[in-house]
Amino acid sequence: MPGRHVIRNRSLFVKLLLSMTVIVIVTVILISSVTYTISANTSIQNSIEYNQSILDQQRELIHKELYGIKNIASSLTMTQSYLYRTVNGKLSVGSLIDLSRFLDEQQKLSPYIDSIYLVYGKLDLVLTTLSDTKTSPLSSFSDQSWLPEMQKESGSRTVWLTGRPDGLAQSGHTTSLMQKMPLIGHVDGAILVNLKLDRLFNDYLSHYHNKKGTTLVLGPNDELLYGDSADASSLVSQLDTGALSAAGSGSYVDGRHWIVTYTTSDLTGWKFVNLTKKSVLLQGLNRIKMIVVAVSALYVTIAIVLSFYISKRLYRPLKNVLAYISGSRAATGASPGNEEAPAPARPAADEASFIRQSFEWLSHSREEIRSEKERVEMLLGANRSAIKEKILSDLIKGRAVSPENGGQENDAADLLGLKLDFDRFAVLTFELEESKLLGDSTDKLRFHLFQYGLIEELGGDIDGEIFVRDDERTVIIQAVPEGQDERPVELAGKLLRHLADRYGVIATIGISRIHSGAQSIQSAYEESVEALSLKMYVGKGEIVPYAIVSSWKQDEETYFYPYELETKLLQALLQLNEEECAATVSRITQEVISRRLGTANVQQLFFQLSGEIVKTLVQTGGDISVALGDRPFAPSGIQTIRDMETRLTEMCARIIAYNREKRLKLNDVTLQLATEFMEKNYNNNITIETVAEHVQRSTSFLSRIFKEATGSTINDYLIHLRIKRACELLREPKYTMEDICREIGYANVSYFNKLFKSRTGHTPGQYRLMQAAETLHDESRNELEGP
Repeated sequence: MPGRHVIRNRSLFVKLLLSMTVIVIVTVILISSVTYTISANTSIQNSIEYNQSILDQQRELIHKELYGIKNIASSLTMTQSYLYRTVNGKLSVGSLIDLSRFLDEQQKLSPYIDSIYLVYGKLDLVLTTLSDTKTSPLSSFSDQSWLPEMQKESGSRTVWLTGRPDGLAQSGHTTSLMQKMPLIGHVDGAILVNLKLDRLFNDYLSHYHNKKGTTLVLGPNDELLYGDSADASSLVSQLDTGALSAAGSGSYVDGRHWIVTYTTSDLTGWKFVNLTKKSVLLQGLNRIKMIVVAVSALYVTIAIVLSFYISKRLYRPLKNVLAYISGSRAATGASPGNEEAPAPARPAADEASFIRQSFEWLSHSREEIRSEKERVEMLLGANRSAIKEKILSDLIKGRAVSPENGGQENDAADLLGLKLDFDRFAVLTFELEESKLLGDSTDKLRFHLFQYGLIEELGGDIDGEIFVRDDERTVIIQAVPEGQDERPVELAGKLLRHLADRYGVIATIGISRIHSGAQSIQSAYEESVEALSLKMYVGKGEIVPYAIVSSWKQDEETYFYPYELETKLLQALLQLNEEECAATVSRITQEVISRRLGTANVQQLFFQLSGEIVKTLVQTGGDISVALGDRPFAPSGIQTIRDMETRLTEMCARIIAYNREKRLKLNDVTLQLATEFMEKNYNNNITIETVAEHVQRSTSFLSRIFKEATGSTINDYLIHLRIKRACELLREPKYTMEDICREIGYANVSYFNKLFKSRTGHTPGQYRLMQAAETLHDESRNELEGP
C-alpha cells in the first residue's frame, strides 16, 4: 500500500478490536446484571405482596376468633348483672350456682378459651371455670398478675394482657382478655378470659406450607407471642422495631439477608411478621441465572467474532484514507514547482501519529488555501458586477440551476450578495425604444452607458435584481410577497412613468406569471419574452402581462400571404396612386391582426411585400438607392405591425414620388427631343408616328405628355410651326404660294390656304398684302420722322 513506510507500527486495528471486545463484554455484563437485578427485584416484590396477603388473611381469621371471645366477655358482663344477688354482704347461693354454671357454658363457646375468671372486688371473691378451684377469695387467689391492671381507673375497660405470668402454672405465661366491671363508674370487678394462644396461632398460622419464610407474632411491647421456627426468639432481636412501630401494613428489606413483611392488628396491637431470607427466595432464580449466563456467553462469543469482522471492515476505510493521505502528500511533495512543500517527517509511530502529522500538513495547506481564497475574493470584488451579470444571465437560461448542482445558485447568490427570493417571484423584461436621449441608434457605447446607469438608479427601489440581458433587453427578477400579486404590474407602471418623466424614453415591458423555485426561473423569463413579443400587436410603450398571451395566441403553423392585396398594391403603385397604396397596406395590416399571425410569418410577409414593391421600382427602371436609400430592407425600427404598416406606406410613397419626379424629368427630355425634331423636320411631311418613333415612345404616351406640357397636340404644334414659317415666307415677295407650300411641306395649295385662314383668320394672299402695307407704312413714317 502507498505510504506504508510512513507508519512503523500499525496498532490501531488491535486497539480497535480490543475496544470493541471490551465494549461488548461490558455491555453483556451490564445487560445480564440489569436483567438479573430486574428479575430478583420482581421476585422480591412478588414475595412481599404474597406474604402481605397471607398475613392479612391470617390476621383477619384470628380477629374473627378474638372478636368472638370479646363478645363472650361482653355477654358475661351483661348477664352477671342479672344473676348477681347478695345476702348480708355476700353472694347468695343461688347467684353463685347460676354464675358458676353460666361461666362453664360460656367457656364451651370457644375452643380457644382456657379459663374464665369472674372477679368481685367488694366481695373479695373470684369465680372460675377451673375444675379444682371454682371459688376463691381474691386476696388468696394464686393467679393475681392481672390484678394491678384491674385496679387502674384510667384507660380502656377492655384490655388485652399478653405475656403475663400464670400464677396457677409454676412456669409459663398466658394471654388474657380483661373486661372491667361495671362498664361505667368505679371499677370494682372484672371478667378475665384466659386464652389458649398457642392453639389459636397453630390453627391459623401453621397450615400455610408453601410459604418460604418464618412467621412471628409480637405483642404490643414487641414480646414474642408466637413463632413457627425454633430460632424465633433470636429472630426477634434482628427486627427493626422502629420500622415495625408504624401502624397498618408494610415491609422492608433488612440489608442483604432478610425480607420483612408485617401487619399490625388494630384490635390487640399485635404484630404479625413474616421473615424470608433473600438467599432462599433467590434460589428459584438459579435457573434464570444459568440461562442468562449461557445466553451471555453465546452473545459474547458471537460478538467477539463480529467485532473482529467489523474491526477489519472499519479499519479498511482507514487504511484507504491513510493510503490516500500518503499518496496525496507524496504527490504534493513531488509536484513540479512545489519548492515550498514541507520536508517529509520521520515515520509515525502508529496510525494516530500519522493522522496527527497529516493534520499538521493539512493545517499548512489550509493557510495556503486561505491566501488563495483572499486573492480570489479580491479578484471577485474587482469584477463583481460582470460576474453578477453572468450568473443572472446563466440563471434565466437554465444553466445555473440543475438537480445536480445541489443548490449552488443559492451559494452564488450569497457570495455575490444577490437579492433573490425564489419562494415567489416574477420576471419583468423591458426594451427601450428609440428616443432623443439615445441620439444615434448606432452609438452602442452611449446606449450601454445609459442602460447601466439606469440599473444603478433603479436597483435600490427593486426587491430583487435588475441586469442587462443583451443589447435590447433589460431583465428584472422581482420578489412577490404573499397577497401582493399586483406588485410586478405596479413596478412596471412606476418604471414607465420614471423613464418618460425624467428621460423622455418609452419602453415596452413583458411580465411573467408568479413562479416559485429556482428551477422555474427560465420558464418565467421565457414567459416575459413571449409577452414582450406581443408588442408587435399592442404597440410600443405598453405593459404586457403574460396573462393576455393566451388571448393573443399566435398560429405559428399556418402560413398566410395576401396575394390579392399585393396585386392591388402593386397596381396602385404603378398608377402612382398614393392614397390607394396606403389604403391597401392598411387592409393588409388589419388582415394580419385578425389572423393573429406568428412573428416569423409577419416578418416573412413584410420582407416579401417589400421585395415586390422594390421589384416594381426595378422593373420601371428606377434606381433603388436613389428612391429608397442604401438599406431599403433594413429591419431597424420595425418592431410592431404599425411600424411595418408605416414602413410599407413610406416605401410606396417614396417610390411614387421618385417615379413622378423621374417621369417629369423623362417627359422634359422627350418633349425637347420631339420639339427639336419637329422644328427641324416639320417641312418633311412628318406625322405623330414619325415623331414618336424618333423619341422611342408610344404615340399615346407622347401625345399625352405633350398635351400635358404644352396644352396642344403634336399635330397642332406641327401646324403651328408650318404656319409660322409660312408667315415668314409670305413677307418675302419673291416666294410664290407654290414655293411656300413646298417649303413648309404641303403639296396642296388649296389645303394650305384653308388651313392658314383657319389659324390666322386671313388667306395667305391677304396676309401678304397686310404685311406689305405695314411695311410701306413703316417706311413712310420713318421718312417723316427722319432728321
